[in-house]
Amino acid sequence: MEHAPFELVADLLADPDYGWSIGSFGAIGEFVRDADEDARMLREPGRVEIVTARGAIRIVAIPNLTGLAWDSLSADGESWGHSLAFCLPRPGTPGTVIVELGPDDSAIRVEDRASILFDLGVGAGCVHMCARTGDPDLIHALRAAAGQPLLSVPGIMPVVLKAQPHRVLLSPAGRIEVFQPIPPADGKSPAGPHTHLLPKLIARDRTHSANVPIPDGWQSVLSAHPRSPWRTMMGERHPFDPAVDRAFAPLLDRFALAEDVRVATDLRAAIDRGSPETASWPDSRRGRTKARIVLRRLAAAGDARVKPWRAMHDRAPVEIEEGEEV
Repeated sequence: MEHAPFELVADLLADPDYGWSIGSFGAIGEFVRDADEDARMLREPGRVEIVTARGAIRIVAIPNLTGLAWDSLSADGESWGHSLAFCLPRPGTPGTVIVELGPDDSAIRVEDRASILFDLGVGAGCVHMCARTGDPDLIHALRAAAGQPLLSVPGIMPVVLKAQPHRVLLSPAGRIEVFQPIPPADGKSPAGPHTHLLPKLIARDRTHSANVPIPDGWQSVLSAHPRSPWRTMMGERHPFDPAVDRAFAPLLDRFALAEDVRVATDLRAAIDRGSPETASWPDSRRGRTKARIVLRRLAAAGDARVKPWRAMHDRAPVEIEEGEEV
C-alpha cells in the first residue's frame, strides 16, 4: 500500500462531498456536513479540524499512514460506490471494558473540555469509541461500571439514552465527535454526524467487514466516503453521473489493490477476446466483487459486449456477513 500524505487528506476534508468515519466492526462514528452548512475550519501544519453544530472532526499528521482505495458493490444489481481508507498496522485490542479517561482536554471545542470522557471498550485494535458527558447520573453509572464490558452492565443503556452524551471516536489519525442525539433502539439515525453500536458485530473483535479489502494485519484509522456516481450523500438514487466516477479515478489508480488491478486488466482482456463461457472467473471474494464492478462500469458506459457476461456473473446477491444488514 502507498503512503498517504497529510496534505492530501486535509484537501479531501475540505470537500463537503466527502463523508468521514472512524470505527471498527460494529462501533463507528461518521462525520458529514452539507455544502451550505455553517462550519468552522482550522488548517495548520499537521492538523486540520472542522466543527459544525452537529459534530466535529480533527485529523492529525502521523507517520506511515497508507491509503487504500476500492469500489464497493451495491445490492441493486447496477451500481457501485467508492471507498478510501487510511490505514496502519493493527495492534491488539487493549481492553473491552469501560475505562474512565478523565476530562477531555483534547476536545475540539473549548466548552467540551471539562466533560468526562469514558472509553466504552467496544472498539477494536487502535480505535476507541468513547462517551463524553457532564451529566452526574451518567458519570456515576459509568464509574460504577468501570472495569466491566459495556453490554454486560444491567440498566446502563437507559441511563446513556437519557443523558445523551457526545460520542467520541478516537484513533491515531484523530477524532470524530458526534453531538447529535442517540436514537432509541427502534429509531433511525439522524442525518449528519451519527454513530452505530451493533453488539453482534462488536463481539467478533474485528476491525472491518469481510467485504472491506483491507489486508490482514492492517486496519483503517480513518475512512473517507466520496460521493457515489449513483447516489446523493443521503443515499438517494439518481442516474449514473460519469463525472463523479471520473473524479474518484485518480485516487483509485493511486491507492488501488494489486488484486483489483489484476482482475480488471484480465477481465477487460477476456471481454476483448470473446464470450464468457470459456473465460475464467475470479475465485476470491474480492476478485468476484471487483469483476462485477468492472462489468457494471462498462455497462454504464454503453458497452453492449458485457450483456452476456453480466447475465452469467452479475446476478448473485451481494455477499454479506450476518449482522451487516442491521
